[in-house]
Amino acid sequence: MKFNENNLTTASECLKVLSHPLRLMILFLIKDQSLNVSSIEKLTGATQSNVSQHLAIMRYNGMVKQEKKGNEVYYTVATERLKKLLELIGELLCEKH
Repeated sequence: MKFNENNLTTASECLKVLSHPLRLMILFLIKDQSLNVSSIEKLTGATQSNVSQHLAIMRYNGMVKQEKKGNEVYYTVATERLKKLLELIGELLCEKH
């Protein structure tokens, strides 16, 4: 991969999105399953509006995808590359040494 100002800026913006604890928690929750906003709300303890705002940020940045099932919208991690990154974060960075 060539490093240039554009892709370094994109990577930096991606890492900023990942740096928020609630967004990271949501991504870990939807890494292997689809969840709707109310399920994410219950699992995180965050309000519906807060969860929705964070999902919108992640959707804008291409990190989550949504699928409508009946009246509900379900969210999951958008790419296999992001799933792998989340696995690495879990393995390497979340353990205290």
